[in-house]
Amino acid sequence: MKKSGLLLLLTIFCAAQLSATSISLKISGPGAIDDKTIKAGEKVSVDLYIENEGNFKGFTMGFSVKSENIKNIIHPADSGQGANPKGDVKAFNGFNDKSIWDLGGLYVVERDWDGALPDLIGFGGISKSKPYSPHKAEKKISFDLIINEAGTIVIDSSYFPPTGKWMFSPPNVFPKWGGPYTFTVKK
Repeated sequence: MKKSGLLLLLTIFCAAQLSATSISLKISGPGAIDDKTIKAGEKVSVDLYIENEGNFKGFTMGFSVKSENIKNIIHPADSGQGANPKGDVKAFNGFNDKSIWDLGGLYVVERDWDGALPDLIGFGGISKSKPYSPHKAEKKISFDLIINEAGTIVIDSSYFPPTGKWMFSPPNVFPKWGGPYTFTVKK
């Protein structure tokens, strides 16, 4: 009995480890000088890359944008061209329609997305008909920013409801995060 219980626990643990998911971030667009530097006053795209090694039916994750010396940023509007009403959030590679998250598509929750730092945004999705299948790292979500002040900006993971942790499920898998990411903003 003890051996079978231990074997079951090891199997569950190994299955969870095999279903690893990771999330990383890159910047692009006219405001991206290089991978760590942003040009002030120019639009920069913050691109979220997801690598999926499991089969999932839902996810939730959140991000914070903060700074010790920059007080405000701009979320440039791109009406009708994005995943949220303002259009500053874009989705790609199956997150842009209901092909993966078929129960409403990608959910964008603008918890505190007003440009007065810190800003907080969340994403989620639910699939009822098929799982979100494994794939190599792909750009899935981006959000646009314009930062008019020089300084440093940090983009990091954030606690986000309903789970309180980033999660892909079932089974409950907590993705690896490559951050926090720190960028220097130069005039």
